[in-house]
Amino acid sequence: MTMDTPTKPVVDTGVNTPCIDFSLDGALARITIANPTQRNAMTVAMWEQLSALLDRVAADDGVRAVLLSGAGERAFCAGANIEELTQAMGDPAEMRRQNALIRDVQLKLEQLPRPTIALIRGACYGGGCGLALACDIRLAEATANFAITPAKLGILYSQVDTKRLLRAVGDANARDMLLTGLPVSAARAQQIGLVQHVAEGVEFEDRAWALIQSLLDNSQYSLRWTKATLRYLAGGNDEGSGETKPALLHAFDEAFSEPDFAEGCVAFLQRRKADFRWPEK
Repeated sequence: MTMDTPTKPVVDTGVNTPCIDFSLDGALARITIANPTQRNAMTVAMWEQLSALLDRVAADDGVRAVLLSGAGERAFCAGANIEELTQAMGDPAEMRRQNALIRDVQLKLEQLPRPTIALIRGACYGGGCGLALACDIRLAEATANFAITPAKLGILYSQVDTKRLLRAVGDANARDMLLTGLPVSAARAQQIGLVQHVAEGVEFEDRAWALIQSLLDNSQYSLRWTKATLRYLAGGNDEGSGETKPALLHAFDEAFSEPDFAEGCVAFLQRRKADFRWPEK
């Protein structure tokens, strides 16, 4: 299989209307949170749009990796649209619907059977942190900052969001972020495990490019079943992901008879890049 190589730049800054911008760049799906006048805050319509786009990606075997970013350099995502939030306060049923929508979209992102990268510039607050934590890999620009601020609004961070935060940064750091609501620098975020990579300037895009290319080049059989294994071991199987221990053991055994394994071995012996074809039949 010959894949189209995605084109630079890796961060889209040209979107000016509140929406979730989507494009396919070869085998790379680019998803951009675009509400720049409100630091890319998520409206209910944007959550609904993102849900539909994740379904589209999941159904397209041509997509090998997903890039999630925010439009512009001021923010990855500043969280919820507070104006909409206050309008829903007087309608408990609508508030529950919105909260369920957000929970379900982040779960879709976490369980997406494709590797996902969040590229984080500027502010990453509240629901923005929730989206970033639902991605597999997080790369932050050196001037990015992070905060989880429900305590400043008199509300709670959801149990699912808190679980992802705990898994990433540990109990002590999760308590610090949740109880104080204070911002965390990109350097500190990397130190505690909130992000895996930090870079600045040209290096930021070069690092993003290298990460994306590695995900596009690697075996989709390996990547998708590795994600399923990690979810199972982290206890994600109780959230409807569908993986079971027998299925994972079967996938492990089957890997050695799959064409990707044969291609990987031949490519290694021939000292060339593998041309993985799964799930092509």
